Amino acid sequence: MTKRAFLIGLLMSILVSLWPTYSTYVIQSIRADYAHISTALLIPLVPLLLINRALSERFRLTGSELIVIVSMGMVAALSQGEYLTAYFLGVVSAPAYFASAENGWAEALLTRMPSWTIVEEHKAVVAFYEGLPHDAAFPWFQWAMPLLWWGILFVAITLANLFIVVIFRRQWTEHERLPYPLATGLLELTGEGDQLGTLTRLFANRRFQVGFAIVFLPFIWEIASWFTILIPPIQPTTDRVLTFARGFPNFMYKLNPVTMAFGYFTESTVLFSIWFFYALSVLQAGTLTRFGFEMGSPDLWCAFHPALGWQSFGGLVVLVLSGLWVGRDHLYSVFRKAFKGDPQVDDTEEIVSYRGAVFGLIGCTLYCVFFFWHAGMPLLPVLAFWFATAVLYLGLARIIVETGLIFMRTPITAQAFTWHLFGLPDLGPAGAAAIGLSYSFFADGKTFGITTIAHVPRLGMGIRRERRRLISPTITIAFILGTLAVWIYTLYEGNYGVGSYNFGSVSFNGSGDGAAGIWAAVAGRVQTAEFATDWKRLGWMGFGMVFTLLLTFLRHRFPGFKLHPLGFAISASGVMMQSFVSLFAVWLAKVLILRIGGLATYRRNIPLFMGFLMGYLAAMALIIVVDFIWFKGQGKGMYMNGW
Repeated sequence: MTKRAFLIGLLMSILVSLWPTYSTYVIQSIRADYAHISTALLIPLVPLLLINRALSERFRLTGSELIVIVSMGMVAALSQGEYLTAYFLGVVSAPAYFASAENGWAEALLTRMPSWTIVEEHKAVVAFYEGLPHDAAFPWFQWAMPLLWWGILFVAITLANLFIVVIFRRQWTEHERLPYPLATGLLELTGEGDQLGTLTRLFANRRFQVGFAIVFLPFIWEIASWFTILIPPIQPTTDRVLTFARGFPNFMYKLNPVTMAFGYFTESTVLFSIWFFYALSVLQAGTLTRFGFEMGSPDLWCAFHPALGWQSFGGLVVLVLSGLWVGRDHLYSVFRKAFKGDPQVDDTEEIVSYRGAVFGLIGCTLYCVFFFWHAGMPLLPVLAFWFATAVLYLGLARIIVETGLIFMRTPITAQAFTWHLFGLPDLGPAGAAAIGLSYSFFADGKTFGITTIAHVPRLGMGIRRERRRLISPTITIAFILGTLAVWIYTLYEGNYGVGSYNFGSVSFNGSGDGAAGIWAAVAGRVQTAEFATDWKRLGWMGFGMVFTLLLTFLRHRFPGFKLHPLGFAISASGVMMQSFVSLFAVWLAKVLILRIGGLATYRRNIPLFMGFLMGYLAAMALIIVVDFIWFKGQGKGMYMNGW
C-alpha cells in the first residue's frame, strides 16, 4: 500500500463508476453492469497493466499496488449505471413522478412512506425526469435527506458484506479449498507482492492470439456493417431461440466469450450439473404448464416459473445452512477470538480482525434492521426479509468463488420471499411500501456487493501482511467516492441534460421491468388487499430443500456421483437462458481436452480461453469509441454481449 497506489485507486474508482453511466445514458452504448465482476473495471485495467509493463522499473507499480487499485475499482464499480444508482434513484423518485388520479398511487403509496425515504416533492422529480432550465437552481433540499439515509444504508450493507467474507475467508480457502477463479485470474494479471503478472507473456502466446482473434474479428466485421450495406451483419435483430414444444420455455442459443473464459476454470462436474439442471427445469416448467398447474405469475426478477424459483431457493437455503454446519468449528474459533480474544486463534492474515468483523457485522445488521422497521415494515417481516437476503447473498457469493461464473442471478428475491410468506394482512400497506423501497438495492437479483467483495480478502493475500489491514478502509473510501460521483453525475445529467426519462433506462422511462413496474405491482397488491400467504410456493421451497438434501447425501455416499446440488440451486436463475449454450460448450470442450490430452493439454489451452476474454474486452472498448464518435445518443452496441 503506497500513496500513489491509493491516489491511482481513487481515480480508478471515479472512472469505473462514471464511464459506464456515460456510456449507457448519453452514448446509449454498451452496459457494463451485467456481471458480478464488472467490465467497468476490466476494460480500463488492461491498458493500465500494459502501460505499467512499459514503464521503467523505477516508476513501475508493484503487484501489491496493482492489487490495491483493482480492489478499489471492483468495489467502486458496484455503484455504476444500472447496477445500483439507477435502481435506487428510480425507486425513490418514481412514486411522486408517475402518481396520477388514475393509478391511485398518492393514496396507496405516498401516504404510507416516510418523507426521508423518497423524493416526494413533485417539482423536484419532474425536473429530474424532464430537465431544468440551465439557469435554474438544483433542488438540493428535496434530495439531500433520502440521499443521506440511503447512502448510510448502502455503506452499512457494503461493510456487512465485507465482514461476512472476512469471517468465511479461511473456511473457504484453507478448509474447503474453494478455487476463487476470478481472484486467481486477477492475481495472474497483477502479480503479488513485489512481482508482476504474466500479461506480456500471455500476449505473446500463440493460443492466446488465436482465442483473441476468434472473438475480436467477428466484432470488427459487425462494426463495419454499421457503415455500409455491402457488409451483412452477424448479430441477429432478434434473440436466437429454440422452442422445445408448445408451453415449454425457450432455449436461447447464444455464445458469450466471458462465460466460456471463466467457465474453463470451473470444475467439470459443476458445469455439467448447472446445464443439466437448467435443461431439466425447462422440461419441468413445460410439463407443469401442459398439465395446467397454476401458481400465478412470477414476481419481478425471479425465475421464469414460480415453482422452479422457489424450489431452487429451497436448495440455496440448504447449501447455506450446510455450509454453516461444515464450517462450525471455524466459526466457533472466530467468535471465540472476537468475544474472548483467544490468543490461539490467529487472525493476522485477515484484512479485518475477527473482533472488528464480528462486532462490525452486528452493528451494520442492527442498522439495516432498524432502517426498514423505521420505514414501516413490521419486525417479523423485516427479519424474514434480511434472512432471505442473507441466504441469497451468502449462497451466491460462495457459488461464485467456487465456480467463477460471473453471469448468475438469484432464483427469487428477498422481496418475493417476504411477500408470499406473510401476505398483505401481516405486512400492512406501510410494510408493502417498505418492501417496494427495498428494490432500491436488491433488484434484478444481483446481490449488491457481496459477490464482488468476496474476492477482496483473497486478493488481500497477495499484499504483505503488515499492510493488509489498510485494504478495508481503502475500499470503503473507494465505494463512497464512486457512489457520490455517479449520483452527482446522474442527477446533473437528469436535471441539466436530456432528462432521466430519455436516458433509455428502464429505471426511469416507466417500463414495467423498472421502478414504475415495481410500484405498480406494490400499489396493485395494496389496492386489491387480496394478497395472502402462498402455501404452494412455500411447498415448492420445502421440496427443493428435501431434494438438495438427497443430492448432498448421494454425493457423500457415492464419490463418483456426478450431480452437484449447486447446479440445482441456481438452475432457475433468470440469466441461465442466455448462459446455457455457453456453459454446455465449455463443459464439452473441457471434457474432450481432459480425455484426449490430459491435464497438461488443459493447462496449455488456458491462454486460448484468456484470449476469448481479452478479445471481448477489446471489442467492447472499440464499440464504445465507435458509438461515441459516430452514433452518440443512438449507440449500435447496446445489446452486443455475445453471439
